[in-house]
Amino acid sequence: MTEAMPSLFRQPDKPALAGRRARAANGAGLRWTPGPDELRLPSCEDEPVPQNTRHAVALEESFGSLRLHWRGRPDVFVGSDQFVYWDPDYDSRDNPENFPPAPDVYVAFGVANRHRNSYVVWEEGKPPDFVLEVASPSSRRRDEEEKRDVYARMGVPEYFLYNPEGKREPVLAGFTLCAGEYAPLPTETLVRGVVGVRSKKLGLCLCVKPSGPEPLDGSLRWYNPAAGGFLPTRHELAGDKRRAEARVAELEALIEKMRRG
Repeated sequence: MTEAMPSLFRQPDKPALAGRRARAANGAGLRWTPGPDELRLPSCEDEPVPQNTRHAVALEESFGSLRLHWRGRPDVFVGSDQFVYWDPDYDSRDNPENFPPAPDVYVAFGVANRHRNSYVVWEEGKPPDFVLEVASPSSRRRDEEEKRDVYARMGVPEYFLYNPEGKREPVLAGFTLCAGEYAPLPTETLVRGVVGVRSKKLGLCLCVKPSGPEPLDGSLRWYNPAAGGFLPTRHELAGDKRRAEARVAELEALIEKMRRG
């Protein structure tokens, strides 16, 4: 999968793709059922890629927070670890081990928020608006070079890269697409000295936040400048719910005790 990717580097049929973008942009409706190519094209590799805990926790928390942030929005899709097909001429029979990129996290606006086998650009009418790759020692070169080139050719407006091992600088980097090439986005200080990179597409900042008290706390977090706080993770919301339920139980017990007096 790390070999050269000739078919993926071909530019898609611009006129056909542009027409589909126009139909999507003028409010013609969202595609709520898979297209024929989404059903036909492979949706997984034969062998899964192993992850270390830093990679897995960063992926889970960043993906989960974005899903929670846009829950209830039928026109925003947050995907993870799915093939993004962008070349209409791709044929898996010609490329049995040469799959398209599968972003760790990606966000697409103006498409249906539904279950997908994969993301097929020419059926959706547009590429994802944002892509995040969480690099591992085995995938670092592919994420920093090969995938970055593919996403630029695909037309993904923003590409972010996180190195959880901290062995490469910068640990966190963001890029915006300008004239077909990615230009680095500046870092900014958010709160309490936490430094992050702002995504204009998402209206959020991605940052490396100091770990909390739990041994496996993740350090990759989303900050919402408009709300002035970090997006909650699924585990934080579950903890808040447990504490609220415990407090309600305490109050009910106190009321019952007073009643019996």
